[in-house]
Parts: sequence; C-alpha cells; structure tokens
Amino acid sequence: MIGKLFTPGFSKANSRTALCIFLILSLAYFPLRSQDSVKYQYERFSVFLGGFLAGVNSDISLGGQSGLGLNLNLEEGLGFSTSNIVIRGGAEFNFGHRERSYVRMGYFGMFRKSNKTLETSLEIGDSIYPTGTALESQYNMQIIRAMYDYAFFKDERITLRASAGLYVLPLDFSVRIDDEIDESATVIAPLPVLGFRLTFFIIPKLIIKQDIEILYLETPSIKGFISDLNIWLEYNPFKHFGFGLGFNSFHFNFTDYESFGKRDFEGSVSTSYAGLMFYGKYYF
Repeated sequence: MIGKLFTPGFSKANSRTALCIFLILSLAYFPLRSQDSVKYQYERFSVFLGGFLAGVNSDISLGGQSGLGLNLNLEEGLGFSTSNIVIRGGAEFNFGHRERSYVRMGYFGMFRKSNKTLETSLEIGDSIYPTGTALESQYNMQIIRAMYDYAFFKDERITLRASAGLYVLPLDFSVRIDDEIDESATVIAPLPVLGFRLTFFIIPKLIIKQDIEILYLETPSIKGFISDLNIWLEYNPFKHFGFGLGFNSFHFNFTDYESFGKRDFEGSVSTSYAGLMFYGKYYF
C-alpha cells in the first residue's frame, strides 16, 4: 500500500499535499503527547468583540395588515450593497463543580442603507413609483442570543457540548421618499434553537472552535428556519488576551408572521450572509 504512493501515477503535487498533512498532524499531536508538562487551560470566563465583511443576500415579501405589497430582492430591487460590515460580540461563563455547564450571550448587528433612482417602475402597496423616483431604503438586522451548553464529553484537549437557547431577531425595513417614511415593518421574533459545539486544543495556545445552531419551526401562524455555522481558529499568546479568525455562515427564513413586534403583517423575510471575522478577546 505504501509503495503505491510512489508510483508514476502519483503526482508530485499530491506527494507534497500528503506530506504537508502528515507534518501538520505530527506537529499538532505527537510532540504534545510526549510532553507531560504541557497543560491545557480551559477558560472560566471570556468576552470577545469583532467584525467582518459579509456577503449578503436578502429577499422580502410583505403584505397583509401592514399595507405593504412588496416582493423583491433587496440587493437587486432597491440597490442594497451585496457586502456589509457586520459587528459581532459575545461572552461565555463556565460554571459548576465539574465545569461542564456553560452560559453564552451573543450579539450581531448589520445596519444597511441604500439610495437608488428607479430604472423601472416599482409597486409598493397601493402606490406605483415611476422610473426616476429617488428611494432611500433601510434594512437593519440584529441577533441577540442566549444559550446554555452542557459538555457531555470533556478531556484535557477536547470538549463536545450540546446547546439549547433562544434567538431574538429585531428586523427593521423602511422605504423613504422625500425624507418621509412611505412604508415600514418591524419584527421581533423570539425563537428556540438547538446546537452542537466543539473545542479542540491544537497546542495550548492555539484552539479550534466549531459550532452549529439550527431551528426548524412550523405552526399555523409561522414557519421558520435558522442555520448558524461558525468555525474559529483562536490564538491566546498572552495571559488574559487573545485574538481569532473565524468563518460565519448564517441563513434564516420566516413566513406568515402574525402579531410579532410593533405591527402585524403577513409575508416572508429571508436573509443569508457569510464572511470572515476577526476578533479580540479577554479571558480568565
């Protein structure tokens, strides 16, 4: 089997790739197993703050009691940028005599504005706006999350956790013409989610963290889906300070709202984003 790796059919590029993978695994695992003095320090408390440039795609369809009659892609129809700066932060506390319980709080904020002169006519509610109308639009999305994790497996280097919690999503959409709000809708949807989280020490100061949180909910009045995937590579070179680079992919879709937030409306809202995030962290 080993001899097959060196046959003419196995390219030099593949050989280099296999060698790199072998060296990474060796550096990450074997040296550390032979060093009894190496200690991995789990955090009792941490707080982080960061931001990233996210690629965004949003669709909105509103009608019903709010009076909106809108069905379009915000980036194409109203000129919203397909990329936005996003703010994200959070805190985590590990407690219990076995240190297997965790409480996490998180915040995400994306605030978007657009100014567009219509190239074709646009119908919103009972109004038709002709070509050449200048529209100022706003679409803000925030996510406030509270999660509880339980570590069902934990050793000196790996922690596996099951998660349950609540997402609250304030969503604001408005269209302005001549500095007056023509149509708007606001939604706040508290929704339960379930998830899974992995923490792995590559070396004592370099950590990989992964988590996924998912919701699917269907009732006579609402249908919703959330998926939130995060992968972080975190480096903690100082006693209480560190930083990390992560990838976040988020998608949600809700349909047929009734009596959520300040105004009733029926329709659907869908937003997806993905991007790389850099953050700083304080921990002890």
